[in-house]
Amino acid sequence: MAPDSDQDDQGGFDEDIEFDLARFDDGTDGDTKWNEENNQQRFEAAGKNIRRRKRFTNEDAVDEFLHEYRDIAGKASLKDGSNLFHVLVETVKHTDDIEPEHVELLVRRLVKDYPDLLKYPNKDGHNPVFMAIRATKPQLVEYMISACAKDKGKPIFAECLNDALSRKAPGGGHTCLHAAFKERLNPGTTRMLIESASDEALAVQDDLGKTPLHYAVSFGQCTDVRADLIDLFIQRDFKAIESKSRPQKTFLDLSDKGGSSIYQEHQNTRITVTRTIAEKQRKANESNNQNQINVVTSSDKPASREPKSQTGTRDSRHAVSAKPAGDRDAERYGGVVDARKGLDEREELRQKKKAEEAKERATAGRDASQNRSTKIHELDNKAAQLTVPAANGARQQEPAPNTPIKRSNTARLNSRPDQKEEPPVRPVPAPRKSTPNLAVALATCTKNSDKILLSLKLHYMRTRNAEMVISFLYGTNMDDIQISFDYDRLPRNMLWDVFVKQFGADTKSGLKFDRVLQYATFPRVEVRPKDRVVERERQAEIKSGIRQLGPLGRKDMKYFFDWLYEKGVRHIIKLSVEDTGDLGEKVHSDQAIQESLERFIVEHLDWRKADLDPETILHVSSRVIEKEAPTLEDPKNTELVPDRQLKQLCLRWSGSNAVLRAWSEPDGLPMLPKLRRIYLFQPPSNKTYDNLQWINKKVNEFRTRLNVSRKMVQAREIPASGNQGVPGDGVIFDDVEVIATDSGTDESKVAFRDSSRSTASAPVQGINSHRWLIAAERFASEMIPFWQNTVKDFLESRQNRGTPERVEDDVVLALIDDGVDTFDMFDKTLSNQVLEGKSFDFHDGKVRPPFSSAKGHGTVMANMILRICPMAKIYPIRLKTYDNADGNSSIDVNYAAKAVQAALDKKATIISMSWTLPMKDDKSGSKDRLHTVLQKAVDSKVLMFCSAPDKGKFTAFDYPSGPWRDSFFRIGAAHADGTVFNWTPEDGIAYVLPGVDVIKDQGGSSSFEPPLAREARTRVGDVKYQTGSSVSTALAAGLAAMIIYSIKASIMAVKTANQNKGTIVGIAIPDNGANLIADPDAMRRAFANLGTVTPNKFIQVWEELDKVTEMLEASRSPETKLKRTERFVKFGLKLSNSVKQE
Repeated sequence: MAPDSDQDDQGGFDEDIEFDLARFDDGTDGDTKWNEENNQQRFEAAGKNIRRRKRFTNEDAVDEFLHEYRDIAGKASLKDGSNLFHVLVETVKHTDDIEPEHVELLVRRLVKDYPDLLKYPNKDGHNPVFMAIRATKPQLVEYMISACAKDKGKPIFAECLNDALSRKAPGGGHTCLHAAFKERLNPGTTRMLIESASDEALAVQDDLGKTPLHYAVSFGQCTDVRADLIDLFIQRDFKAIESKSRPQKTFLDLSDKGGSSIYQEHQNTRITVTRTIAEKQRKANESNNQNQINVVTSSDKPASREPKSQTGTRDSRHAVSAKPAGDRDAERYGGVVDARKGLDEREELRQKKKAEEAKERATAGRDASQNRSTKIHELDNKAAQLTVPAANGARQQEPAPNTPIKRSNTARLNSRPDQKEEPPVRPVPAPRKSTPNLAVALATCTKNSDKILLSLKLHYMRTRNAEMVISFLYGTNMDDIQISFDYDRLPRNMLWDVFVKQFGADTKSGLKFDRVLQYATFPRVEVRPKDRVVERERQAEIKSGIRQLGPLGRKDMKYFFDWLYEKGVRHIIKLSVEDTGDLGEKVHSDQAIQESLERFIVEHLDWRKADLDPETILHVSSRVIEKEAPTLEDPKNTELVPDRQLKQLCLRWSGSNAVLRAWSEPDGLPMLPKLRRIYLFQPPSNKTYDNLQWINKKVNEFRTRLNVSRKMVQAREIPASGNQGVPGDGVIFDDVEVIATDSGTDESKVAFRDSSRSTASAPVQGINSHRWLIAAERFASEMIPFWQNTVKDFLESRQNRGTPERVEDDVVLALIDDGVDTFDMFDKTLSNQVLEGKSFDFHDGKVRPPFSSAKGHGTVMANMILRICPMAKIYPIRLKTYDNADGNSSIDVNYAAKAVQAALDKKATIISMSWTLPMKDDKSGSKDRLHTVLQKAVDSKVLMFCSAPDKGKFTAFDYPSGPWRDSFFRIGAAHADGTVFNWTPEDGIAYVLPGVDVIKDQGGSSSFEPPLAREARTRVGDVKYQTGSSVSTALAAGLAAMIIYSIKASIMAVKTANQNKGTIVGIAIPDNGANLIADPDAMRRAFANLGTVTPNKFIQVWEELDKVTEMLEASRSPETKLKRTERFVKFGLKLSNSVKQE
């Protein structure tokens, strides 16, 4: 029995068939005789009935048909799985005198009565919707979809349609949406498919891992219509991420099996098609040049009486001869046509038919304009055809890239395969009109391609985090393209030549930027240019007689924005500039701000200068994009004005009502068509002249007046420009939301509040500063006093008696490296955290001490560990090293095994080894000794961290971790945004952590003093950086130590609180919880519990650490101590739950 309900076709469907067949074999014969033969005959009879009727013009005809075939109406054929929908599609496809509209009523009734038939496939694996698409019957597709949409309030219809659109067909795994783009279904029907598909259907990937959008963005289909369909996909994505049930990933986040995102897929096809066209153009030019040579050669022969060709040029070597239409085919397949035969007998025959053909084309054009199919625009030369050729017959198509020549499809949509047709007559171009060449077609495609790429990039940057954006645009980002700029901890007093030397002056040197920056952030920075620059500016002022700045003005930011412009940046989504003038400090002049921003598109502006001039705000982007708009004097006339893209403003208000009025005047902020939100920062209460009620009143008046003025501008602007907002932008000139807030509010959170729809993490902060490090350091700075106080309270409550598990003891971390120079620590106060250590560095009968370092490598590793966990005790074990010919250090393998054994002897909880030893060919026995001691450590489940090879891949011969890839923490290096360092191997990595340009020294400042104080002391000459997986390994070892400390602190805090208060605080963690978490498998899970683990295996630790840090920062008073303990214990319990319960 065919499925006639919402059941799984791979479950009860087959069982029912087997049951009925078994009953038949047993000799039980019902009235309908459900056997395969007469069942199939019934479906064949239904098809014949449809061909005989031809038209279902009313509901009575439909009722009659369904009554006659009521036995199979809701069922499928036992032979090939087809149902009446399949029969309908097949009949319409192969019957000349039946058009889709003739069976519309029947299709709609079948959908209404038997919607589940839409999702079931025939023997080819094609459901009816898929089959109609493949048969190029878009009307049938529209009938099926619209009939479901009509009853979308009933779940069965939505479910069946979703199943139909999501089902993957055999032979490629394509769905209906994949097929729509591969078959080039007409745009109207394709739009209906996209609008009707669920988010899940849009995200289905075929056997190559490609989504429908992968096919939609093909460069060869870059028409205006296709660009509109891409915009529709973007709208669907925006709705998905704005919905309450937002998926973790949408169709726009998916890459194919080759790793190509939607954006990269378009770029890849663009490269492929462009190269193909270039090759075709090259061959065409060679052929034309050969023809011209033939013409020149033939000029020595006796003159012909035939008319001369009118295609000659002054330089015959480069002339492109005009060839008759018929001769182009000869040349296309290798023949060379003599240009002298411009008017031979064939040409005379064509000229004779010219008027007749023109009349036919005009008639065809009128008929085509009445047809629902989209007109076909294609290049006259098939070699320049950019779209995929239609297979097996004609089909309705999107326009080819916009070209001057239009061609009608002469094939019949309803023709049978065996029907003979007259061969199509090649249209002859109108006289004196040049045939479009490959360059024109390529230019058209490229224009639309640029539009598509920009739309995708802007939407993704607006809605995703930095890591996702980099992956979407650049994959592994081998060229290290920056999508943001955060001045962060760079010196606040900057020598400009030093800055340029460090980061490069233009696109050819230093940092590389995308044209669009997701954000740019600048603190208050004083730029000190070179003396010659200052002198040049002074001479310019003398010559002009005009001073560039007033006594209290500054223009430091202009240096940076000029620099970004030279770096190729043109668009900044979010811009923040600190420019307060407290205590008489200088601020940027209006002229400087205008000159800084006039060449950039800025969407979110947060220039922190009080009472920012509205004219200055309107000047943003004034020299970028222009559009036509009606003039103020006469709306019938137009002028070119800036296409202002500002969507959000953060304004600092001094309290003056005059400023509010200036901002809200019709020629002020209401002129910004896409402005959606204003954050108005009111002055502190101690700096206002008016009372709070007066201020609130004026703010409300400002809000009202702003939107009233906006409607006035809207009435003037929209008739000329129309509503052309992009998805998510809202309606142009819509009301502006004004959010008044106090100046003391955390402005960094307010300014970019709408970025909450970004997934996982917020943008990375800083060029050389890692958000990972910032979160870990902040947490460490709060953990120091919390740990110390917890241990103190715990021991006091127990009269200095510890626990058998020694939970109050420090974590010992063995650092096997080249020694640690305790007198050269990043933070001098941390030198006491380094234990006495052990050395195996024997030279010339002497031993070099562990408290010094051969090359400084071990000192850097110790600094990194203590940077993350300043409470840890580092036990340095110095290896014997020697210098190579290339100046690098190598480890003496003979002492590596002894060093590991020393760590085991010390009972170190963690062993950190930021090195790799290739030991493929070793006959000295050193490898066996090292293997034995490492096997012992593995069996003891000691936490061991080692670095990935910064060049090459892991092998089983790379010690210490080679033979035990799952027992070690193999750590790779990542950039600040979480992308993997170029040399990090892809296989065998446990996690990647910051390891590229990590700050290792800042002029001796304390790691844990307030960030602003530390940043203020930073100078360019004081900053040193470290790169490599060895840095990442040290940070990972420090993180493991911090996790253990958190468990220890939670255990002690619960015991102390419950003993002193007599109440149960939290859920107690086992006393041996710190030992259990030190198991390698448990620690892996604990790492993952600190935040989202990206596909690159980068842990976004700030997701958990920031919450705990903020809690510790806000709960320092004795009154909140118990609450703080409860909340911290919850964090410790979450980590403790990483231990797998037996």
